[in-house]
Order: sequence, then structure tokens, then C-alpha cells
Amino acid sequence: MTLKDREKIENWAKNFTKDSIPKGLLTLNFVRASGPGGQNVNKVNTKVDMRFVVDEAMWLPEYVRDRLHTEESNRVNKNGEYVLTSDRKRTQMANLDDCMEKLHEILLKMAELPKLPDAETLERLERIKKAGNNRRKVSKQFQSQKKSSRRVSRDD
Repeated sequence: MTLKDREKIENWAKNFTKDSIPKGLLTLNFVRASGPGGQNVNKVNTKVDMRFVVDEAMWLPEYVRDRLHTEESNRVNKNGEYVLTSDRKRTQMANLDDCMEKLHEILLKMAELPKLPDAETLERLERIKKAGNNRRKVSKQFQSQKKSSRRVSRDD
């Protein structure tokens, strides 16, 4: 990943809000929920089932889409749809809002980039690499000398 790509993703994450999720590209289903609510639960479809096809979500950076496939694979079905549900609240709108909040948090988490190592760490890694190479070379030379000392020359 180039620095330009990192900048784009960081910029996207800074500007990304819950309201910037395109609701028109989400598939919403409302079903009967279990849990608290008494008779209301049996009458009203309050549970929200939200879906979107990850590969078609061009409003997400490619890095975020890839991470959704790998790190949130338990929520991506065989059709490539990312499925999110909520039945915490007693009303449809509250559950829809809860779903949007969950999606917003998950997408921001997927947009987090691994930190780049600082100069000191890079120098330390370089020293360790050189020391390992030197040890390997010394070991090979030692083995070579051991084998050459076993050889019988034709001059004898």
C-alpha cells in the first residue's frame, strides 16, 4: 500500500459519518423480534435486518471492502452480502438507528491502518537482519572448511 493510498483511507475515515452511509444502497427488512416488549413483540415487526453487497459498495474504499471479507467473514453470506441485525430496542426506528450506528463503528474499525514503524525500529530490524546474515555466512564457511578438511587430495 502506497502512502497515497494510506492518505486516501485516512481522509475517508476522518470524513465518514453515520449520515454518509447511502441508505438507498442498503436492503432493509423488518421482522418480528424476540426479547423485551410484551405483546408488542408479537404484533410489530421491530427487528431490523440490514444488508449490502460488499463488492458492489463503491462508496467504501477497496481496503475497507477487503477487510470486511477477511475480518468480518462471519457476517458476509455466500452471496457476498454483509448482514447486520438489531433487535435491542422496542421500535423500528430505534433499531434502524442502532444498526446504522453498528455499521458506522464497524466500517471505521475496518478503515484503521496498521501503524508504520518509526526510524529507530527500522534501524534495529536492519541490524538484526545483518547480524543474522553474518551468522549464516560464518556457519556456512565453518561447514565448508570442515568438509574440505575431510577431502583427500590427489597429490597424496
